[in-house]
Amino acid sequence: MSRSSASGRGRRASQPDRDWTAPERLVVTTDICTVTFIEESGRRSKVYDFTTLPVGPELQRWMAQVFADTTGPRGRAKRVSTAEHYYGALRKFAAVLTSVDSPPTVPGDIIPAHVAAFRLALAPGSFNAQIQRLRTLVRHDTELHAQTRSAIAEGRLPRRPLPTIRAYTDDDRQQILTAARGDIRRARERIRAGQELLARYRRGEPDRRSQEERIGRVLDVLDLTGELPRLPCGQIPDSVQALGGVRVLLPMLCLTRMEATAFAVLLVDMTGENFGTVIDWPAVHFRPDGGFGEPAVALVEETKPRRGPAREHMVVAVEDLPAGLAGILDGDSEERRLFRSPLRVYLLLLELSALARRHGGLTRAFSYVGMSVGRNHDRWLSSMRSYYVGCWGERHGFPRPPGRRPDQSCKDRTALNPQPTAGQVKPNVSTQRLRQTAIERHRRPVAHSRATMNDYYLRRSPQVAAESRDIVREALNDEVSKARAVQTVPVFTPGFLDRAQSDSAGAAAEMGVDIDTLTRILAREQDTVVASCVDHRDSPYTEPGTPCDASFLQCLLCPNARALPHQLPIQVATHDRLAALRTNLNPQTWDRRYAEPFARLTDLLGHYSVEDRDTARHRLSPEDRQLLDDLMNGRLDLR
Repeated sequence: MSRSSASGRGRRASQPDRDWTAPERLVVTTDICTVTFIEESGRRSKVYDFTTLPVGPELQRWMAQVFADTTGPRGRAKRVSTAEHYYGALRKFAAVLTSVDSPPTVPGDIIPAHVAAFRLALAPGSFNAQIQRLRTLVRHDTELHAQTRSAIAEGRLPRRPLPTIRAYTDDDRQQILTAARGDIRRARERIRAGQELLARYRRGEPDRRSQEERIGRVLDVLDLTGELPRLPCGQIPDSVQALGGVRVLLPMLCLTRMEATAFAVLLVDMTGENFGTVIDWPAVHFRPDGGFGEPAVALVEETKPRRGPAREHMVVAVEDLPAGLAGILDGDSEERRLFRSPLRVYLLLLELSALARRHGGLTRAFSYVGMSVGRNHDRWLSSMRSYYVGCWGERHGFPRPPGRRPDQSCKDRTALNPQPTAGQVKPNVSTQRLRQTAIERHRRPVAHSRATMNDYYLRRSPQVAAESRDIVREALNDEVSKARAVQTVPVFTPGFLDRAQSDSAGAAAEMGVDIDTLTRILAREQDTVVASCVDHRDSPYTEPGTPCDASFLQCLLCPNARALPHQLPIQVATHDRLAALRTNLNPQTWDRRYAEPFARLTDLLGHYSVEDRDTARHRLSPEDRQLLDDLMNGRLDLR
């Protein structure tokens, strides 16, 4: 666990003011204003001195107390960088409290007005983060007034824009994975060749005084002691230097930093896990399959501190590619199956890093030999940094990731540095983009909830947003088509009129009316304006038996409407008039009044060819033109 210990004025607290379950944690008392934060891993620590803040002693003590409470075993701060953010929020709050007219001297003097001043002093880019940190710091505090805590917690924070992390294209992703697989393949062949040479040496097979025998002797010392042969003064003999020295002999039995980074890049792509989670995978795991059989899987414990103390530890299943699926995808290629199986890559990583873990006393799967060995450097390492990925990419000809500092450089010269192919544009290497790509490809949550996947990872993806719009548009179009198909206006062609002359009963049945109604419709006695009406006393807009009083444009939405060829000129003219109104009316007004009739007319006119519609425009009579004017001007509507 991360630990926050406190010390002040050269002594520790003798009587802690709170009862904590973690015995290693010292609690801040009244006269203590210094907090020591130790990372959960124990690798780094930092002392935070609150006496430097520009507030009174009581407020310094209170800020040290809430900081210790937040960064202690029950908090989510597991790394120095997180503790630094909390300290920065308190430093900013202290500066604001000092700048007000009547600076408070004790926590009880802090009022909502001070919180409002703190909000105003924040820059827009850091507003959400700083307020959220202050809320976390005072969440369980009892020294502030209830009104002050409410002022800190009130209001919903502005929605933060999602980071623009886009998935790789298939070509860009393959460029990165090809480089990673190449590094892993070369490391495997080199280390297995070194192990085979060592085995032959121990069997006495190489000729004495041969190059192979001399290298085997050095590798034997390295395997047994974890160090190359040295003179009594500590220097490496010239005979060992002649064989290649540190940079050639050490990697013969162990991974280098850049090769471990290649494993991390490949596993992030395969699993969709965070880079920081993958590099902390332990070498110890559980095989429920007993190490053989199907399905092959290894259960690995991983940690995600941001999930909180109760949920940070979880078990991930590192699975093999099923044999049946492997046969379909790759045939009999065992090499290709390796690079498509997270379990096989993980087991290969354990195999190639075994020497580093044995001699370095390391427990992580990602263990390697350090090439920069000096007074302040260790030989066997397991620490990984995110900027190693950018460094690895640069050594393969990929551009430097944006925002990386120049001082974040790798000293491992054993990595390759191929030049990019002429005309080939390479992407920068980012494990965040690899994770985004994996989640978009598989569309399943990885160490997070489905809501987080949808609202955070998928929502920021332009490709997913475009696919979502297409899906919604298709669904809406289907529903609109279904709705229109229910009440679309039946269109009867000139061929129907010819059949009605010879077979009136069949034509009436086809139209869905009786013979008398068909006779009146053909005689144009049932015409409205743009259609014929089967029965104006059976309208969906009025009570049964009552004459219809709806606008004649509503006929296009009525199940009683029938369209005949002689009505085509006025139908075309009405469609043209509604289209012209669309550019001159307020969009909301046009949508409310004319959108649905216009859509029905568009569907109706689709039954005719372009030539038929053009001819109909020239057949519009003066009477029809006057009737259309009365319709559009509302003179035909009941008032």
